[in-house]
Amino acid sequence: MEGIDVYEKDGRVDWTAVKNSGKTFGFVKATEGVTIKDSAFAHHWQTMKSVGIIRGAYHFLHSETSDPVEQAKEFLKTVGKLEPGDLPPVLDVEIIDKGGNSQGVTNAAKQWLAEVEKTLLQQTQKPIKPIIYTFPNFWEEIGNPSDFASYPLWIANYKVKVPIIPGAWQGQYLIHQYAENVSGVAGVNGVADLNRFNALQLEDSGLRVKQLQQQLKDIGLYTGAIDGHFSESVKDGIVSFQTSKGLQADGIVGIKTWVALLWI
Repeated sequence: MEGIDVYEKDGRVDWTAVKNSGKTFGFVKATEGVTIKDSAFAHHWQTMKSVGIIRGAYHFLHSETSDPVEQAKEFLKTVGKLEPGDLPPVLDVEIIDKGGNSQGVTNAAKQWLAEVEKTLLQQTQKPIKPIIYTFPNFWEEIGNPSDFASYPLWIANYKVKVPIIPGAWQGQYLIHQYAENVSGVAGVNGVADLNRFNALQLEDSGLRVKQLQQQLKDIGLYTGAIDGHFSESVKDGIVSFQTSKGLQADGIVGIKTWVALLWI
């Protein structure tokens, strides 16, 4: 359950070679602020879909230089309508603009997220939550805001097997970016960041398992308590779901199963 993320300055990407190397997903930069658009995005976005890489797009947030709602609209315009099998949009929150402050960052993030969520619901009729990308130290720098715990977390924390997770997420994370600017990645002419999806399986517990239990209950594949414990009955529900979707029926919620559940 490995993936990469790249942007235009990382060099050419052969997505077929990326997939053949065992990577299953990729993120590409779409926009930054209101005016900056990644010149490689359109090519990446189309090619990833055609070769079967699970694709995601991200926006680099600026809190002071442009209105966050306009940033969201430009991002959505650039990406276009999400399709079944796509990852949720990502908001990259990692800087305080010159003249800005922590509250400005959190307010801008909330406005961007609200606009994207509203539009996604209109487009897909599904309550898709964007993903937040950040660093542990930066989240601490802006005061460890707890308002974002309902959003899936993509955490950047390098050279460690288990990342540091900001307190609001109670140890729960979706994706770990564990290495940056790596040369020699199969299919990438320049450099890429490396990521690992945090699968859910038997005996896991926490908020993500609660969300999973609710998803399974909503589609009639789980009748137990929403207690955050990945039990045998939760596994049975996952196996049934995987079988119905033609996925590997191993009872583990890897990225393919997670995305399939997102789009039911």
